[in-house]
Amino acid sequence: APVPSDRMSPAPPNVRRNGFTLVELLLSIALGVLVAGILAAILHGLLSADDAQGKRLRGPFAARAALRALSREITCAFAPPVKDLAPLLLSTSTEPGKPEVQLVFFAPVPSEPYFAHGYDIEKVTYQVTRLRKGQKELLRISVPCSGPATNAPVTNRLLTGSFDLSMEAITNGTARTEWPPKKMENPTLPTSLRLTLSLPREAPLQTEVLLQTATGIRSPLDRQSPATEEK
Repeated sequence: APVPSDRMSPAPPNVRRNGFTLVELLLSIALGVLVAGILAAILHGLLSADDAQGKRLRGPFAARAALRALSREITCAFAPPVKDLAPLLLSTSTEPGKPEVQLVFFAPVPSEPYFAHGYDIEKVTYQVTRLRKGQKELLRISVPCSGPATNAPVTNRLLTGSFDLSMEAITNGTARTEWPPKKMENPTLPTSLRLTLSLPREAPLQTEVLLQTATGIRSPLDRQSPATEEK
């Protein structure tokens, strides 16, 4: 006899098979593509920033900027009131491991914390060092001689690539690649410095910088007005 319909057992539930459905697979692929795109954008940004930084340190534009910074700071060189201390040192070398050109001098910087007419003394070093494959770099190293950051060096890279930088100290019409001269008993500042920066396939950049404290150039604040001088 047929079994009444109300006594029939319910249909077994659908059992999910192992694996992903088509929707889940498409969703995971979309998320993977999104994450890969974000990572690629971040990597491209980092590489672009590094390449931009490298371009700023290479080429004619970087060379002119480095020469301007060097010449501008040299004009501030002065002799600190310390005995037996050469106010400026210029040296050249072809020995491995030593800077090809090195210039050391002292310059005033605004005091920290700032107060009117106050300044600290900073020892500034510019040096050209050799890298691999004929490449060079121009470094600026500053070391405060007074103030809260005394003897804490700060190094900045101004120029990299294939270039040649020569410095000559000029006094009484004589140019020297070493300063002070060996026979000078009391080292002083030279009258000026001649800087020549050469790049491949570019015209050399050359400038001669007067050292104000050596040439006796007075600031406008020290000059008297014509009316005062007549009295």
